[in-house]
This record gives sequence, structure tokens and C-alpha cells, in this order.
Amino acid sequence: MAGAIVVALSLSAVYAVGQVLFWTAPELTSRSPWIKFFLLPAPKPFEVTRVLLLIGWGVAVLLALGLLLTRRGGTLQAGSWARDGSERTVRICQFGILGALLLPFTAMPLASGFGNLPELLLCLPTTLAALFLVHRAQFYRRMPGWLLLAGFGWGALIGGGFGMVMITWFQRTMPGYFMSRYWERPRDSVRELYTLFPFNTAVVTELGKAAGVAVLFLLFRRHIDGVVSGVVLGAAVGLGFNLTETVHYLSFVNPEHHFTQFWDRQVVGLMAAHVAFTALAGAGIGAARRLPARRDRLLAVGGGLLAAVGGHFETDVMLMHLDNLRADWYGDETLGLLVGIPVMTAITSGVFVALYLLILRRGLKAQAAELADALRAEAASGHGAVTEPEIDLLLSPRRRLLLELRVWRRDGTAGLRHLLRFQQAQLDLAVQRRHRAGPGADSFVPPEARLRERVLELKGAPTTSRTPSLPAQEALS
Repeated sequence: MAGAIVVALSLSAVYAVGQVLFWTAPELTSRSPWIKFFLLPAPKPFEVTRVLLLIGWGVAVLLALGLLLTRRGGTLQAGSWARDGSERTVRICQFGILGALLLPFTAMPLASGFGNLPELLLCLPTTLAALFLVHRAQFYRRMPGWLLLAGFGWGALIGGGFGMVMITWFQRTMPGYFMSRYWERPRDSVRELYTLFPFNTAVVTELGKAAGVAVLFLLFRRHIDGVVSGVVLGAAVGLGFNLTETVHYLSFVNPEHHFTQFWDRQVVGLMAAHVAFTALAGAGIGAARRLPARRDRLLAVGGGLLAAVGGHFETDVMLMHLDNLRADWYGDETLGLLVGIPVMTAITSGVFVALYLLILRRGLKAQAAELADALRAEAASGHGAVTEPEIDLLLSPRRRLLLELRVWRRDGTAGLRHLLRFQQAQLDLAVQRRHRAGPGADSFVPPEARLRERVLELKGAPTTSRTPSLPAQEALS
């Protein structure tokens, strides 16, 4: 929890830097037509966010003082603050601090979503379909669905809100530094300003999205398996951010161009761009789950974040140039839409999509090999939670899918849900067994006996004695 609060404080610190730069920015005297974009008035939700953040900081300070007094009082009265029932109060205060620091950032996305409800409803089907595809990309052990939805919600609300707020700060602040009367070469200043804008956008948006993966990793580490979990969770965060950004952009463009934006952001580039960048950042955070040395963990996380920021910056810069050339390449507007946009997406984001897919593929192969060893060890123990005939089934995504379809046709949704819970409990037992034996073992690994009892309960076998292995036909029925 402390690590998650530190991440939230980092976002508030970045916002505070933007506020200080705004206060100290020189007065903008130039009225060049090149900077009209930076002279737009601040939207009302932005001003609401500023007020909510001040209130949130005050609430966080009060909760922190209460947390300090609770711990000190528990120590004086019982020798340990957890013994007198104050542990629950401490957890409430910690989650309260986290919410006070993060929830104000949701003001702008919520205003954009509710203010453009038709556009939001238009984009939801493709986004939810992509989210389901991301969930199914976990061929073996899967994170809980609520965790994936939490990542999606972070990207849509907190990550999207943080990005909107920081981009608005840039628009209101940086022109004063670059276009003030103290600059002797205004044309060079405009060029530098337009170069810095996509770089700032890349940094703040990827920082906000990666922070979501980090917070969920720190709060629910026991569900994070490694690179595969990191890629999937990062992709979910990216999908949420892409939804918010698409709805926000559709509110500004001419309705005649809505189809073009929808085709670009919700069809062709849905699994590219933001999904690819945050998947790379998530891969670094997921890889850190398996690394015992702190230096290696920092390098993995930093490398993933650097790839995300670099990919975002490169994509924005290249798109500005390629979009101007699209009309020359494709004389017909329809051809430019149906062919030109996919070609531009492949040029700008193709390498990053290929990279995260390659990382996912290698992660799945490594996960399958490690699961095979852990499942065989569990079967050899003779407890009955996993049997030899079940191992091949658990390690074959195709056979498991066929079995799911058979069970669904035979027993309906209830039978399918029971089968999924049972198989995921078996895989979870194997994963946590591997975590317990590996160099990255920590206090987040649950007790093995509890996981095994859960499997036996779902299997319908006794949990107090050794259970004979199930026959092969029963495992496949």
C-alpha cells in the first residue's frame, strides 16, 4: 500500500510542477497565428480538477495525521497497533489517502464522457470486444476479470484525466517561455514549441498509464504472474485511455469526420498506439515481479517506460508528417481512408505492436514450461489437486477451449463458470508453487495448503485426506 501511495504522490508532484511553471511563466506577448492552438481558454472541468486536487491534498494530509495517531496510540496501548483492532482503521486511512490523491483526476474524463454520450456509446462495443480479446490472450493462468476492469478504468479515468490535465497545463504555460519578448528568433521558438508538445504529451500520458499498472501491481501483486500479466494489464489500461481520448477528440472535430476518427482510433489503431505503448511499460513492470535484485527491477521498469515514451513520441511526430503526405499518395479519399490509414499505422506503430506481441509470445512459452514443471510436481505429491491426465489438458489452450464449449452446451453458463474456476484454481496453485520456490518469493504468495483445499473443494474431493488420482476420461468429460 505504501508503494501505491508513493506512485499517487508522484502524479500529484508532477501536477504541482505544472502549477509552479504556470505561476512563473512570462506573459505571452506574441499573437502569431502559429500559436492559436495554445491560446484556447482552459475548459471548465480543468478548473474543477484544480479545486478538487487542493481538496484532495487536504483530505490526504488529515488522513495521514489520523494514520500516524492511530499507529502511535495502538503502540502505546497494546504494544502493537494491529492488536487492538486499529488495523482496519489503518487500511481505511490508506485507501482514503490513495483515493483523495487520485480521484480528482477523473473530473475531465467524466465530463467528456457524459457530455458526449453518443460518441461514448459508439466506441464502447469495439473497445469491450478488444478488452475481451486481451483477457483471452492469457492462455494459461488468468488474472481475475475485476483486476482487468480496474486497469481499464484507470486508463479511462485516472490515466486519461492526468494526461488531459498535464496537456492543458502545457498549453497554458509553455508558450509564455518560448514566445515571450525576450526571444530574438520567434520562428525558431515556434518550431521548438511544436517539437516539445508531442514530447510532453508522450511523457505525461505514458507516465499516467504506467502509474496505473504499477499501482495495481503493488496492491494486487499476488495475481501478477510475470511478463504475460504485465502485458495484458498494460493493454487493458491502454484500451481505457484510448476510449477516453477518442471520445474527447470526437467532441472537437467536425461530425463529418467522425467516421474517419472512429476508423483510425477504434478499428485500425485500436490494438496499436496506446495499447502497444502501455503493454511495453506493463511488460517491464511484470518482468520486475520475477527479478530478485532491486537494480534489475529498476532497469526492467525503466526500460519498459522508456520504450513506451519513445514509441509515443515517434508515433506522434511521424503521424504529423505522414498525414500531410496521405493526400498526395492516395488521390481518392476513400482509398486514402481504407488503405492509407492502415499503412500509416503500420509505419508508425507496427514495430511496437510486433514487439509487444513477441514479448507476449515468449512469455507464454516460458510460462507453459514453468507450469508444466510445477503441475508435475504437484501431481507427484499425491494430494489429488492435480492429476497426471489433467496436466496435458491444462497445458493445451485449444483442448481447454473445446472442453469449455462442450461443458457450456451440456451444463450451460453455470457449468462453464465452475469449470473455469476449477481450472484457474489448479493453475493458480501451480503458479504460486513456482513463485514460492523461485528467487522472487515474497509475503504476497498465499499458503499452499489453502490453495490446494480450494482446488479439492471445487473438485468435490475430501480435503482432509489424500485423494486418489482421477481417471483420464473423467478429466476430459
